[in-house]
Amino acid sequence: MICRTNNQRMTSAVSAMGPDDFLLIIMLTALTLYGILGGADFGAGVWEFTTALQSTERERAHIYKAIGPVWEANHVWLIFVLVILLNGFPKAYALLGKTLWLPLLLVLCGIVFRGASYVFRSYGHGAKRERLTWEWVFAVASTATPFFLGASAGAVAAGSLGTMASESPSHDLTGWMSSLSLFTGFYAVGMCAYLAAVYLTREAVVAGDEHLVQIWRQRAMSTGLWVGVLSFAGLVMISIEAPQLANAFKARGWPFVLISLCCGLGSLYELWRHRASRAVLAAMGAVAAVLWGWGVAQYPVLIPPTLTGADAQAPDNVLWWMLAVIVTGTLLLFPALGYLFYLFKSTGSGTAAVRDP
Repeated sequence: MICRTNNQRMTSAVSAMGPDDFLLIIMLTALTLYGILGGADFGAGVWEFTTALQSTERERAHIYKAIGPVWEANHVWLIFVLVILLNGFPKAYALLGKTLWLPLLLVLCGIVFRGASYVFRSYGHGAKRERLTWEWVFAVASTATPFFLGASAGAVAAGSLGTMASESPSHDLTGWMSSLSLFTGFYAVGMCAYLAAVYLTREAVVAGDEHLVQIWRQRAMSTGLWVGVLSFAGLVMISIEAPQLANAFKARGWPFVLISLCCGLGSLYELWRHRASRAVLAAMGAVAAVLWGWGVAQYPVLIPPTLTGADAQAPDNVLWWMLAVIVTGTLLLFPALGYLFYLFKSTGSGTAAVRDP
């Protein structure tokens, strides 16, 4: 009887969902994939930046080899989110474009310069000075891009964009900046560095390079501890800067906080036990839980404090057609993407693992 009641509640909840709810779930899923896949690629450049390009040529070659085959494909998730937002929720897209045009423009510049510098550094045959210049461009762009993406997310969570839209255009230059948005910018950079260090540990294990395994394992564990501290600090800052969001976390977002905590600790434990593949899965779970906790806590509001998905959505017939196109495209995208990762990221593509039982 209890199981039947629970099934009836679940069925009624799903039937009550509209096309806008399904699109929001898809958009959050794509954003999560961009965070855990593209974030690691940005993190590789963050490590170049934080080490002031003092890495050895052996470490640098390991980084570029790891991100080379799939780094550009990860941007499809961000494009996917923007397309859904533009066509499915045009009012929200217009508000974000009006208030966050500067940090989003800097994100675009970072992506373009990062891609160009990667190509010129990897395949160019210039002098040492030219190669060093492109390495600096790659490092700075890889660090600035997640910072401004995180700062944009923090500006949304702070709930001040609606007020910005009614103020003078000059306020748009700095109106998005707050203690919460700047914090989330640095937090995003930290998460990218953490993901990259964990992923590169596994890549070193697959390559059979014990020296690189030790380097990236130590970096992953130390960065994981720092990001954990920042996560707790972020909860405190949200309670101060965005009390409405903090209350929503207490009401329905707290399971994701626990999941993120467990996955974060689990990744550190697996790294300590020299099980890099499991550490990668745990690190992905920790970052995904952060994004889903934010999304679930903020729902149904799309842009705080008042703009909901229902208020910002396009007509239902447009949303249903979008869902049909997305389902069709998914049948083509995921097999191709899975095969790409199978070719370049499976353990069979490298030498014997050092130690990853």
